[in-house]
Amino acid sequence: MANATSGPRATDPSPRHLDRLSRYLEKLAHAGFFGKVVVSFQHGKVCDIRVEETKKLEEL
Repeated sequence: MANATSGPRATDPSPRHLDRLSRYLEKLAHAGFFGKVVVSFQHGKVCDIRVEETKKLEEL
């Protein structure tokens, strides 16, 4: 018997939203971003992205 939680669900993030998130992360990477990115999900969908930029000790 299959697990009820296995397989794709109607609430899975759409490829379009994942593409946008991927492009945003690539943009940060190309810009030399140094910090944290926290992606929060609610009901299987991205609902919040928190970006915390930090400075390296050498940059102070």
